[in-house]
Amino acid sequence: MTERRNEDLTPAEREAFAALSREANPGELLEERTVRALREEGLLVGNASPAGRAQSEDAALPRPWWQLVAAIAASIALFAGGVSVGQVLGARQTADAFQTVFEEGDVLLASQVQRAGSDYVAALAALSEANGAVADSGQALEVALTALWAAATEIVRLAPDDVLTARILQGFEAQAQAQESSDFGAESQLLVEF
Repeated sequence: MTERRNEDLTPAEREAFAALSREANPGELLEERTVRALREEGLLVGNASPAGRAQSEDAALPRPWWQLVAAIAASIALFAGGVSVGQVLGARQTADAFQTVFEEGDVLLASQVQRAGSDYVAALAALSEANGAVADSGQALEVALTALWAAATEIVRLAPDDVLTARILQGFEAQAQAQESSDFGAESQLLVEF
């Protein structure tokens, strides 16, 4: 549309039209009124005049010292909070990893105890079946009872409140006291411990 208007102009008119400035200078009065209105609204701080504009731009808005201290304290608190959260999450992951290892270790130990218990019961069954064929069945019985006593002692260490194990140990103690009183003065006694 502007091109059509320029086509109707003579070359001299076109030169005169091109020489005109493209924007109008609002003057310093408009700038002063705008700055005064911004200061009244509290959006601009400083006493710089339009001539001292460079001075007001170099001197940034002054902040009270307590705002600087508060900003530093907030950044330190934010950093410390991040470190704390990282430590907690890291510790939690480490604890979970250890728990997994211990649970797997507990399963392995329980499996070993089960295997040893089954072997113990199988050996006792074989002993009872071959009662007459074994030359010294008294020694085999004593070894079996000693193993039972050692197992009961370990169970009491693991679960001190287990009533059944405590009664088994009380039975062993009563038998030991009765045997001591009946064997008092015997020259030799056979005791096998593992």
